[in-house]
Amino acid sequence: MIQLIINLLTPIFEKLGVSPVDVETYVNSMSGYIYVILITLVLMAAVMIAAHWAVKKGTRHIVRWGAGISWVLIVTVIANIICYGPLYNNISIILNSTARVTEESAAKSKEVIEDVGDEGMVLVKNENNLLPLAENSNINVFGWASTNPIFGGTGSGSSDSANALGVLESLENAGFQTNKDLTKIYTDYRDTRNTPGVGVAGTDWTLPEPTLDVYTDEVMDQAKEFSDTALIVLSRSGGEGADVPSDMNKVINGTWDIRDEVAGGNENYNYFAASYENNSENNSDKYDDFDPGESYLELSNTEEAMIEKVCSEFDKVAVVINANNTMELGWVDQYESIQSVILAPGTGAYGMSGLGRILDGEVNPSGRTVDTYVYDLTKTPAANNQGDFSFNNVDDLKEAFLEADPGYQGNIAFVNYVEGIYVGYKFYETAAEEGVISYDDLVQYPFGHGLSYTTFTQEMKNFTDQGDSVSFEIAKENLASYDTYGVKAETGGYVLEAGEYGISIRTDSHNVIAEETFVVEEDIDYSQEGRSSDQATANNQFEEYSEGTVEYLSRADHFANYEKAAAAPTDDKYVMDEETREYVTEKSTAYYDPTKYDDPNEEMPVTGADNGMKLADMTGKDFEDPDWDPLLDQLTVDEMVELVNLGGGPDSSSEVSG
Repeated sequence: MIQLIINLLTPIFEKLGVSPVDVETYVNSMSGYIYVILITLVLMAAVMIAAHWAVKKGTRHIVRWGAGISWVLIVTVIANIICYGPLYNNISIILNSTARVTEESAAKSKEVIEDVGDEGMVLVKNENNLLPLAENSNINVFGWASTNPIFGGTGSGSSDSANALGVLESLENAGFQTNKDLTKIYTDYRDTRNTPGVGVAGTDWTLPEPTLDVYTDEVMDQAKEFSDTALIVLSRSGGEGADVPSDMNKVINGTWDIRDEVAGGNENYNYFAASYENNSENNSDKYDDFDPGESYLELSNTEEAMIEKVCSEFDKVAVVINANNTMELGWVDQYESIQSVILAPGTGAYGMSGLGRILDGEVNPSGRTVDTYVYDLTKTPAANNQGDFSFNNVDDLKEAFLEADPGYQGNIAFVNYVEGIYVGYKFYETAAEEGVISYDDLVQYPFGHGLSYTTFTQEMKNFTDQGDSVSFEIAKENLASYDTYGVKAETGGYVLEAGEYGISIRTDSHNVIAEETFVVEEDIDYSQEGRSSDQATANNQFEEYSEGTVEYLSRADHFANYEKAAAAPTDDKYVMDEETREYVTEKSTAYYDPTKYDDPNEEMPVTGADNGMKLADMTGKDFEDPDWDPLLDQLTVDEMVELVNLGGGPDSSSEVSG
């Protein structure tokens, strides 16, 4: 029943800018009240029906009216309890908010989002200069996602998709004609995307893609007559709230439990209850759309079949990857027909407009990858950091949290970020230097990779070592590394180690255009006096609790500890130790005691002062400037509350959230 209510309310509130995961959280937090309302509704109906036989005709209406009024009063009381209970913070924001977005601000926001779309999409492949396409030409657009792309992420990364500009609209606005017959195949198959909500009640990971039998000879002949160019669009959701499944076959078959992937799991806890069986348009009743062990970031079998068909019929194929995570894209190099690939992740309400402008050459693509694209995501140091690492001895803590917060979701977990400083490209580049990996076999697109329609010449000139600085000017002290464990700095601190240093310009994190070197003759220890750029001498703030008992990845002996550090947590890690328990009980809101922090000598800050200052007066001034105090004294308590509540952006009714 609760899930049905969530399903009914989600599309309504999504149009108001409320993310699906928030709707789910709010409804679950009110589940007890909802059941009371439903039970009393049933009782009211029973009383009204029973009155027909048990009460005299002249007084039946009194009983029925009494039952109806009683139910309305009960609902009113419960509604007030909800408003001043689990939903108070949210409702107070709406009721007390005076924030509004002017038309001028909304127009400026749209302009900024469009600029981000223009400059943020990444051209990662463009053989034979397939792109840009001829102006006003015809394009066959394949892939169900072309009709329902991903505009944002899950959770707080969600975006209002009700009026968002899609792939087809972007192409048509740029002057292209798209094949309407192909589009109709996809809209007839399913005309809307299921809400990609993520939460404890389950997630919709389905990938609706028509099966190969829709691409008949008649369909393909018509497409080839319409245009000799094909554009394939694929989408993947992702974001806050959950890791994407690493075994979609289990999702399809309803056996997915993310903890199975890390250490033992719990067969009674199916966190990602598969929704494939509840979908009218999917292929699970025909065949498994993913083979065992294939992740959400790989191609489905249906997608593979569609791509194979398109590439066998067209010589000029471009691909748009509309995904919020780094997919495995090795397959784009397995087809000679696929000559161009554009990365167009969640674009917000208007960012997709850049796709059409890039395809017709109005905009020169200039985006760069913000992550490393590898051929096999399971061969990364972070692969075993994905999962629901729930402590197994914290039932008492969960009860305390639930008592303090009815909306608490019932999980206390940990993640071991074993990579330490070797995150992303820092591992791949260093491991390649150490001879631990074959870079070209592992990495497809380096961090910072991105092509353009224009060629550029880059070179280094006038490189000189000036003692304390080099090149355009780089202070050598900024190249120092922090010595956490006191290997060279006894108490820990920044050290510039002796050795040869290279300064290079590159096309990306891996490919060097030009490089110069300089030598540091002996170690320079900044741990005592600090560096000239430090406001204070740095010292180690890592407490044992923060650092934990994790074995971090180390470059020592050519990453000799890789297998141990990158392995999944062992069973003993799932037991919360006493020191961590003490820290949790001291710091968590469930055990928060405000009286511990009371100070009778504290004075209330000045509020509502009339000092004649404006925020614009502080433009360019330092954080420590004394003028901040009289400015902040002007704020009233209500204004401070609103600033805190709405500090992340305008009210949800605006379009700026895109």
